[in-house]
Amino acid sequence: MSHQAFVLTRNNFGESKIKDEAYERFLSILPSCGFQVTSGAVAPPKSILNDTCTFFVDARYCDQKAMLSLPVINNYPDLNKVIFNVSESDLDFHYAAIQHGINGIFHIEDNLELLVRGVQQVQAGNKWFSREVMSRYIDANLVPKTKTIATLQSSTTVLTKRELAITRKIADGAQNQEIADCFHISVNTVKTHVYSIFRKTECRNRVELIKWFDYQCSQPQQVNH
Repeated sequence: MSHQAFVLTRNNFGESKIKDEAYERFLSILPSCGFQVTSGAVAPPKSILNDTCTFFVDARYCDQKAMLSLPVINNYPDLNKVIFNVSESDLDFHYAAIQHGINGIFHIEDNLELLVRGVQQVQAGNKWFSREVMSRYIDANLVPKTKTIATLQSSTTVLTKRELAITRKIADGAQNQEIADCFHISVNTVKTHVYSIFRKTECRNRVELIKWFDYQCSQPQQVNH
């Protein structure tokens, strides 16, 4: 069975012959693993994304901060999103990508056998990250968030109870649709709350918000009613 895939790629391939070869090698694997591939330098419209099984992004498509801010990364929680040609040593980007709902990362250093195995796992609907990355990520995020919302009500922050509850869900890795289902509200309402949370906490993205939340969990707090 063929699965529709879109590859978000770059226009300019002149910077590194080795990295261009890695790009071509990765794309050559996709059809043999059951993907029907379309590629482009601009994300396709929603009508096409709705029929897309997996969305692959070349790590050199744009800078890392811009990549994780792309609408297709943040506004489609049900879309299987994968980034390839990532440097294995760039752990900070791995962690940020996981927090943004990326389901798989392939390294530019991966050999052909490992790439094929990973693409097959992605095609089957599984996540794909290196064991080292996941081990370090889990260790870094095992700080217990044991304080309840009731114990956070003595804070000097300006979040409402609902905003704080949504922040906790974000810190646990929930995407907008999951949060909407949990609180029986629309996704647009969730987005409005998230925008308000970002504004009040002066966070620019979910990674910064999670760091803010982890810090707040260790501090006396207050919540507006």
